Amino acid sequence: MGKKKTKTSSQETSHSVTTPNNPSWVDDAAGSLNSSIQKYGQTDPYSRVAPLSDLERQAASGASQLGGGGDPDAVGGTNWFSNLMQAPAPSVSSASLLDNLGAYMNPYRDQVTNAAMADFDADAGRTRATQDLALAGQGAFGGSGAALTRSLTESELARARNSQLSKLNSDMFNAGATLSGQDADRRQQASAANAQLAQQNAQWRGQLALDRQAGDRANVATQAALGQQLRGADQVYRDAPTTALSKQIEMFSGLPLQLFHGQTSDSNGTSNSTQTTSGTTLGDIAGLLSGAGSLMSGAGAIGVHVK
Repeated sequence: MGKKKTKTSSQETSHSVTTPNNPSWVDDAAGSLNSSIQKYGQTDPYSRVAPLSDLERQAASGASQLGGGGDPDAVGGTNWFSNLMQAPAPSVSSASLLDNLGAYMNPYRDQVTNAAMADFDADAGRTRATQDLALAGQGAFGGSGAALTRSLTESELARARNSQLSKLNSDMFNAGATLSGQDADRRQQASAANAQLAQQNAQWRGQLALDRQAGDRANVATQAALGQQLRGADQVYRDAPTTALSKQIEMFSGLPLQLFHGQTSDSNGTSNSTQTTSGTTLGDIAGLLSGAGSLMSGAGAIGVHVK
C-alpha cells in the first residue's frame, strides 16, 4: 500500500508528536487484499462472463427450423399450409344404372332370350311342316286355300313370336336394371366413403403437422431452459474467485479497526509545534476496501457476452 506523509508547523505554546502504530497483521491483510484487487482489475472482463451453452445453441438452431425452416414446401411450411387450405373439398360422384346397364342385359339376352326364341322358331318350323303335310294330303297344296292357310299361320306365328320376345326383353331389361341399379348404388356409396376418407385424411395430416410443430417447440423450450441452467452454473463457477475476494473485503471492512488504532504522543510545552503522520491510517484502509467491495459487487452485473 502507498504511504502518506503530512507535516505542519505553527507557532504554538506546545510541541506534540503523534505516530500511528498499527498491528502488522492489519497492514499485511490490507496489502494482500489490495494486491488481489489490482490483479482482478488486470484480467479480461469478458473471460468472467459465461458464454452460451451448447444446449442453448442447439435450441437456437432448432428454433430456426420451426415452420418449415425456411423451406415453404416442407411439412408445416407456408406453401404446404397454403396447398392444404386451398385444395378442393372432396366430392361425391353420382352413379346411374344406365352407365352399366348393357353389361347386365347382354348375358340375359345370350343365355335366356336367344335360347327361348330359338325354341320358339323350332316349334314354328314344325308347325309349318305339319301344315304342309296336311295340305298335301288334301290335294290343296297349290291352291288359293293353301295360300290363305299359310298366311294365317304365319300371322299367328309372328304375333306369338313378338309377344314372347317382348316379354323376354321386358324381363331382360328389368333384371339388368335391377342388377345395374344395385351396382350404381354401391359405386355411389364407395364414392361418398372415399370423399369422407379424403377429408378425414386432410384433417389428420394438418393436425399431425401442428402436433409435430408443438413437439418441436417444446423440445426447443426444454433445451433452452436446460442450457440457461448450465450457463448459470458456469457463471457461478467463473464468479467464484470474485465472490471469495469480495467476501474477504467485506469481512475485513467489518472488523472494528478503530480498536487496533495505536499511537504515541509527546508534548513538552514549547512554543514551536510540529506534527508528522506517516504510514497508512486505518480510516484510509477502510475507505479503500469499502470502495473495492462496491467494485466487486458491481462485477456481478455484467451481461452475457457471446464470443
